[in-house]
Amino acid sequence: MIKIDNEYLINANESCYTLERKTTIKDTNSKNYGKEVNEIEGYYPSIDGALNGYLKIRMRKYVSTEQENTIQEAIKQLERLRIEVLKN
Repeated sequence: MIKIDNEYLINANESCYTLERKTTIKDTNSKNYGKEVNEIEGYYPSIDGALNGYLKIRMRKYVSTEQENTIQEAIKQLERLRIEVLKN
């Protein structure tokens, strides 16, 4: 597996790559309450595809949570994310 950041990782099996997000089970009725698990965010045929999926998810989160952004700010954020991925 490849750690992208503290929340996301890429895993693989014999047929595809998966982008996974670490999360904690919050359902108090679950016998696994509080347990950390990986939720699959997407299936990809290549590692490039999985990384692009990660960038899309992070950009979607950025756009949906900020009050107002210009296209220039969005491009800068995308570039910051790409640099962050390359650092890790």
